[in-house]
Amino acid sequence: MNKYIQDFIKNNSRFILSGLTRPQTKAVSEIIRGFFVVSKPILRKLAQDPNKTAKKQGEKYGYHLGNIDLKEKVEEFSVKKVKSDIRKNTIIAYDLTDIAKDCSKKIEKIRRIFDGSKRKVTNGFLLHGVGVNGILLKLGIHDGDRFTLNQIRKKIIEKLSKEFHLLGIWVFDRGNDDKAFFKYLRHKLKLQFICRLRSNRQVVIAKTGALMKVSELPQGRHEVFLMNKYNTKIDQRYKYLLVIRKHIKGKKPIRLLCYLKDSFSSKQIVTMYLERWGIENSFKRAKQQFNLEEIRVLNHQKFVNLVALVQFATNLCTMGFLAIQRFTNSLISGVIISYRKFLHLKSVSFNLTSFISFLRFSLKPLIIHPSKTPPKSWGLFSIQEVDKSAKSH
Repeated sequence: MNKYIQDFIKNNSRFILSGLTRPQTKAVSEIIRGFFVVSKPILRKLAQDPNKTAKKQGEKYGYHLGNIDLKEKVEEFSVKKVKSDIRKNTIIAYDLTDIAKDCSKKIEKIRRIFDGSKRKVTNGFLLHGVGVNGILLKLGIHDGDRFTLNQIRKKIIEKLSKEFHLLGIWVFDRGNDDKAFFKYLRHKLKLQFICRLRSNRQVVIAKTGALMKVSELPQGRHEVFLMNKYNTKIDQRYKYLLVIRKHIKGKKPIRLLCYLKDSFSSKQIVTMYLERWGIENSFKRAKQQFNLEEIRVLNHQKFVNLVALVQFATNLCTMGFLAIQRFTNSLISGVIISYRKFLHLKSVSFNLTSFISFLRFSLKPLIIHPSKTPPKSWGLFSIQEVDKSAKSH
């Protein structure tokens, strides 16, 4: 069973290791395995050679990470795994997340960002994420020196929509509420999408021609137009569906602007939008299970590669969890039996989070390098003076 898990990691790692030198391949393989055992992207803690110090091995990992680029290969691997599953109405979620580095100032290209979990401005990085069926297709650090958020977002969507032959329904949170962006998706890319609107978004009711804020509209389905760029004229070229519906008791209704090629009920559209939480859960696993925010390197290329490897490890866990539910060969059955024993032993439920803990529990621990005892500190007084003081008392 342990061998199956190791082989699963090794076989899937071949794709991103292709083209690397032998030392680079060894270093990256050890980092990936270390992620599953230690679950921390701190290079010294991933040391696996008992004949070398953890410091030396950490320096070796850092050296190789600074000389390669794994981001494109990890993204290509992720797209390859989901491409055959994309259908006309498959949900593709786009969202932003962040890596907060409160106390870091010397990391290359670090910026001031808004930390969503603590609701405050701090040092860190913004990340563009795209998810399909629990797989992170994209977890890319935003390069604010070269492009705006909108420019990067467009590039990501253009590239992936071509890969998927314009299939799927793109889902966005209200942070992407932008008239020009909606027209770009519908007119230029001809993509289906669902986007949550801010309460102050103005729309024109197609039936009456009234200009209203969406917060003033009743629950239901409304065919609407948007205003032009300067809000001086109604853009009647593109008609959209606006769905306003309560989905949680006691909360305000959710407001969704849609362009869909098939007919769906309001409830179905809200359900499709809520599938966006899948990417939020992927971000959460990367941060909590693999401690994404604990990366400690100053070089930007090393930082990018470590983020890519965390994305890869997170996706492998999702793929493994799906595999044990789909297949029934003897090796898979052995993993399931061991996993169920683990669930009983730890009193946890059958889910992806517990499966990641199970993988960590099953794999052989890394070499633990004993920490050196601190040197004895000398007192302020000599031994003779201490003895005299003790005798006098």
